[in-house]
Amino acid sequence: MIITISFQVKNYVEVMEGWPIKIGDKTFFLEREGNVAKRVSISFSNVDVGHAANFIPPTSEGGVPEIRFGSGVHVHQAIQYILNWQAVVSGLQIFDIDYDHYEIRFHPQTIEEEGKISLKSFSRTGKDASNSACDFEQIGRAFCVGQIEDTRIESTSHFREGRIAFEAGRYVDSFNNMFLFLETRYCDGKTGTGKQVALLEKSEPFCEAFQQAIQRLKTDKLSSSRHLSVVFDTDASISNKIKQVVELRGKLRHHSLKSPHRWDPNRQDEYEMPARFLSAVVGEIVLKESIDDIYSPKALEQFMSLSVEGGFETKFRVKTYRLEREPALVLDMSYPTTVISSKVCLSTARNALHACNQNDQLADTVRLDTVQSKRNLELFTLELGTWAYTESRSLRPNDGLKTIRCSFENFKSGIIVQNEFTFPVGGEFVDISYAWKLLAYCFDWIEEKDPTTRVMTLKLFLNKFDKEILSYRVGPQVRD
Repeated sequence: MIITISFQVKNYVEVMEGWPIKIGDKTFFLEREGNVAKRVSISFSNVDVGHAANFIPPTSEGGVPEIRFGSGVHVHQAIQYILNWQAVVSGLQIFDIDYDHYEIRFHPQTIEEEGKISLKSFSRTGKDASNSACDFEQIGRAFCVGQIEDTRIESTSHFREGRIAFEAGRYVDSFNNMFLFLETRYCDGKTGTGKQVALLEKSEPFCEAFQQAIQRLKTDKLSSSRHLSVVFDTDASISNKIKQVVELRGKLRHHSLKSPHRWDPNRQDEYEMPARFLSAVVGEIVLKESIDDIYSPKALEQFMSLSVEGGFETKFRVKTYRLEREPALVLDMSYPTTVISSKVCLSTARNALHACNQNDQLADTVRLDTVQSKRNLELFTLELGTWAYTESRSLRPNDGLKTIRCSFENFKSGIIVQNEFTFPVGGEFVDISYAWKLLAYCFDWIEEKDPTTRVMTLKLFLNKFDKEILSYRVGPQVRD
């Protein structure tokens, strides 16, 4: 089998001709459009077909298939060869090569290999790197935030570059950029290890984010990294924890060919965990600043005003149903959006349940129906099971409450996938109020796990029973 790995040329370089340079099992060539170099490529021939990419079916029902390929070693070799070529040719012509995003192509060399190659090409692109499903409301509110300090813009640029580098697998670059953020913010131009440790230890925003990251990630596999051994040592002082990070910065920022302990820029996997940890620390600081600005009353007021003035809003009507024959709430809500998304549904459901609670109606509210006011199209339905309509208005299993299983479907990468999780509960029975609290807990759990999750349906099950105690589903007009 032949594996071809291509890297994009980002700058404009004219090359009048180009033909393959074959050296042993390796072939180097430029891919041109007209006389402009677009990609520089290298092919490895006589490669075992086991290195080809293949689809791996899901291991469980509702799981997601994976793409696996064993050609990672060839990618590393290709980068090293191209780096070598790039360094040699730089005196004559600068080639700006995009090593972060590349394409791998698999070509059979024999008839037998044809049937064993199920995927002909695989691209690592930048389209999804660092990308989350973000509502326009958040982006729009950010435009409504006034001018921020130049120092914040500059330091946040280091965070952004660090995130991009991490997604590309350049973990040393990622770590260094994250530390540059900390230096810019908190180190006051000081570069010595002792001085930086002392200054960082005095910084309340840093220490708070640092300790939160340790607490949140202590059970993660990154806690086993030898570069973070002191950071996750429960007996170590905060000063020594910070010192280990600062000393690693010193090692990764300098590079000497004379040192046998130097880091290899083409083998950065060893530093993935430190980069991930420092990204979590800096990300906590940046996230807090973003949330404070985006969700400030001033930004919200201006964004809502612009939404109404421009007609960029959607109105919903929520009808609640109660067991008691008393007036039930009918809520009219408006959101600054023109797209009916699952996130809007979730926000509406939460606000409606909060309103029911505020009006002392939650204890006997059993159903919520929501429609788009203008077109009367279904937005979502939220309903308790038949148990809520019984005389006791409760569920009392013989062996008490043990667990709640939350099964939900969410929209991801253009398809609907199913997920579920289980958590323990105590007590002897579930009543209506408790059921709504369980739903709120599940919504919070999903959002904390991944804020971009687009919940399309959700059901709660008690203990090992198959009949749901509560169900939630969005309408057919909700696409994501």
